[in-house]
Amino acid sequence: MIKVDIVNEVARAADITKVKAELAVDAVFDTMRLSMQRGDRIELRGFGVFQVKPRKRGIGRNPRTGKEVRIPPGRTIRFKPGKDLQHLG
Repeated sequence: MIKVDIVNEVARAADITKVKAELAVDAVFDTMRLSMQRGDRIELRGFGVFQVKPRKRGIGRNPRTGKEVRIPPGRTIRFKPGKDLQHLG
Protein backbone atom coordinates (compact mmCIF):
# COMPACT_ATOMS: atom_id res chain seq x y z
CA MET A 1 0.00 0.00 0.00
CA ILE A 2 1.30 3.44 -0.90
CA LYS A 3 0.19 6.93 0.13
CA VAL A 4 -2.31 7.22 -2.73
CA ASP A 5 -3.99 4.02 -1.55
CA ILE A 6 -4.25 5.41 1.98
CA VAL A 7 -5.76 8.66 0.66
CA ASN A 8 -8.31 6.70 -1.38
CA GLU A 9 -9.27 4.56 1.62
CA VAL A 10 -9.63 7.60 3.89
CA ALA A 11 -11.78 9.36 1.28
CA ARG A 12 -14.02 6.32 0.97
CA ALA A 13 -14.27 5.58 4.69
CA ALA A 14 -14.93 9.20 5.70
CA ASP A 15 -17.09 9.94 2.63
CA ILE A 16 -15.01 13.01 1.75
CA THR A 17 -13.26 14.16 -1.41
CA LYS A 18 -9.83 12.83 -2.25
CA VAL A 19 -8.44 16.37 -1.98
CA LYS A 20 -9.67 16.69 1.62
CA ALA A 21 -8.47 13.17 2.41
CA GLU A 22 -5.01 13.98 1.06
CA LEU A 23 -4.86 17.12 3.21
CA ALA A 24 -5.78 15.04 6.27
CA VAL A 25 -3.26 12.29 5.52
CA ASP A 26 -0.51 14.85 4.85
CA ALA A 27 -1.33 16.63 8.12
CA VAL A 28 -1.08 13.38 10.09
CA PHE A 29 2.22 12.38 8.46
CA ASP A 30 3.71 15.88 8.88
CA THR A 31 2.72 15.97 12.54
CA MET A 32 4.25 12.55 13.14
CA ARG A 33 7.44 13.50 11.29
CA LEU A 34 7.90 16.73 13.26
CA SER A 35 7.18 14.98 16.54
CA MET A 36 9.78 12.28 15.85
CA GLN A 37 12.33 14.90 14.77
CA ARG A 38 11.94 16.36 18.28
CA GLY A 39 12.55 12.89 19.70
CA ASP A 40 8.96 12.41 20.91
CA ARG A 41 7.33 9.00 21.28
CA ILE A 42 4.10 8.43 19.34
CA GLU A 43 1.64 5.93 20.79
CA LEU A 44 -1.42 4.94 18.79
CA ARG A 45 -3.47 2.64 21.02
CA GLY A 46 -4.24 -0.65 19.36
CA PHE A 47 -1.89 0.14 16.47
CA GLY A 48 1.58 0.56 17.94
CA VAL A 49 4.33 2.84 19.18
CA PHE A 50 6.88 4.80 17.16
CA GLN A 51 9.95 5.67 19.21
CA VAL A 52 13.18 7.49 18.40
CA LYS A 53 16.15 5.54 19.74
CA PRO A 54 19.85 6.39 19.79
CA ARG A 55 22.06 4.38 17.49
CA LYS A 56 25.60 3.58 18.59
CA ARG A 57 28.57 4.39 16.45
CA GLY A 58 30.25 1.45 14.86
CA ILE A 59 32.40 0.15 12.08
CA GLY A 60 30.89 -1.03 8.82
CA ARG A 61 32.39 -2.29 5.63
CA ASN A 62 32.12 -0.91 2.12
CA PRO A 63 30.78 -3.91 0.15
CA ARG A 64 32.46 -2.76 -3.05
CA THR A 65 35.99 -2.24 -1.71
CA GLY A 66 35.91 -4.19 1.56
CA LYS A 67 37.38 -1.15 3.31
CA GLU A 68 36.24 -0.44 6.88
CA VAL A 69 34.04 2.63 7.30
CA ARG A 70 33.23 4.40 10.56
CA ILE A 71 29.51 4.79 11.20
CA PRO A 72 28.73 7.87 13.31
CA PRO A 73 26.25 7.73 16.18
CA GLY A 74 22.76 8.86 15.29
CA ARG A 75 19.10 8.24 15.86
CA THR A 76 16.74 5.70 14.35
CA ILE A 77 13.01 5.06 14.53
CA ARG A 78 11.66 1.83 16.01
CA PHE A 79 8.10 0.59 15.66
CA LYS A 80 6.54 -1.77 18.15
CA PRO A 81 3.17 -3.13 16.98
CA GLY A 82 0.18 -2.97 19.31
CA LYS A 83 -1.88 -5.97 20.35
CA ASP A 84 -4.32 -5.58 17.47
CA LEU A 85 -1.47 -5.86 14.93
CA GLN A 86 0.32 -8.68 16.73
CA HIS A 87 -2.69 -10.96 16.33
CA LEU A 88 -3.12 -10.70 12.56
CA GLY A 89 -2.09 -14.27 11.87
